[in-house]
Amino acid sequence: MVPEPLSLTAHVVADPGTDLAEAFASLWVTVTRAGGAVGFPADAPEADIRALAARMIDDVRAGTLRMVVAGEPAQPLGVVFLRPGAGPVVAHRAEMIRLMVRPDAQGSGLGTMLIDAAIRLAGDLGLDQLLASARGGTGLPGFYVARGWTEVGCFPAALRVGDELRDEHWLQFRIR
Repeated sequence: MVPEPLSLTAHVVADPGTDLAEAFASLWVTVTRAGGAVGFPADAPEADIRALAARMIDDVRAGTLRMVVAGEPAQPLGVVFLRPGAGPVVAHRAEMIRLMVRPDAQGSGLGTMLIDAAIRLAGDLGLDQLLASARGGTGLPGFYVARGWTEVGCFPAALRVGDELRDEHWLQFRIR
C-alpha cells in the first residue's frame, strides 16, 4: 500500500547509506521494467542499470549530484537528482535528472512533490533555473508543462528506445 503523498516528505540525502544505494538501484530497475523513461529501454540488462545507479550514488557522496528522496531510505517511493552546472557560465542553473516514482505510486502526486522539492533545493542553492529533458511519445513533456515548466526545445529522433527513435524535449523552470 502506498501512503498518501501528504503523509510523505521529500528530503535531501547528502550521504546515501548502503540501504538507500541498494534500494535506489532496485527502484530504477523496477521503474525501467515498467517502461519508465529514465535512461534505459525496458529490457536493459539489470547489471547496466545497477552500475549506473552505483555511479550516481558515488556522485552524490562526492557532492557533484544532489539527491532528493520521497519515502524511507530503505524503501524509497521516488527520487530525483540535481546536477548543478559546472563552470562559471552555467553555475546559475542545474539539470534535474532521473525523476522516478515507483510504478504502484504513480498518479499519487509523488512526482509533483519531488519536482517541488527539487525546485526548493535549487532555490536554497541560489540557482536561477532548472533544466530537464523528457522522452517524447510519453506524457512527460505535458506533465512538466502543467507544473509551470516551459518547453524550450525538441531534438527530433534523439533517443533510441529499442528499435524506435523518440524526440527529446527540453524544458526549463525559472526560479528567479
